[in-house]
Amino acid sequence: MRYTLHGNHESGNCYKVALFFALSGIAYDWKQVDIFAQGTRGAAFTALNPFQEVPVLVHGETVVAQSDVILRYLADTTGRFGGDDAATRLQVQEWMAWTSNKMTSGISLARFGIRFAGFKPEVVEFFQNRARTAFDHVDRHLAGQPWLAGDKPTIADMSAAGYVYLAGEAGLDLTRWKKMLAWMGRLSMQPGWHHPDKLPRSDATVAPAAGHAVPDDD
Repeated sequence: MRYTLHGNHESGNCYKVALFFALSGIAYDWKQVDIFAQGTRGAAFTALNPFQEVPVLVHGETVVAQSDVILRYLADTTGRFGGDDAATRLQVQEWMAWTSNKMTSGISLARFGIRFAGFKPEVVEFFQNRARTAFDHVDRHLAGQPWLAGDKPTIADMSAAGYVYLAGEAGLDLTRWKKMLAWMGRLSMQPGWHHPDKLPRSDATVAPAAGHAVPDDD
């Protein structure tokens, strides 16, 4: 059964799922949803996903919403990137929950406030500082291991990467977080990786190769 991903090019949460497909080498169909023109509010989309959000994954008769739940579904159904043992899978889920709450929210809301909503500077700074605090923790963690959970890439890394490659659009300079930048570089060197700005631009999947500057890992 072929996968269909309903998403929007501006969404880091959609990028998480697209990245899984790209790194797995799995073809899928992309259905662009215009979230800025109430595309998630119509009756047809609401019937598909009552949460009225993207991304939404359709796989045969199965419909899955919420990006991290989609990642776990894909890991379980494909046997890829979910963690090799029970302890690692538990750690993966811990990191996915934490980064979504502490890191992704800071980046995404600062980016939303700058690019789309015109938040006051002090509001943007609040979310930026939330992200910076999370970066500190991630940087400390990655000083001792190459990936967030286990010794190879997992959906925990893909989940965290959903917005971290968009940090510049949130007014965040990542220069001081050397370990995290090195982790971003390692992830970007995985076969099939692509930047969020290379999300599919039509109904056909697109997964161009791209690189990310890797700093000295000191």
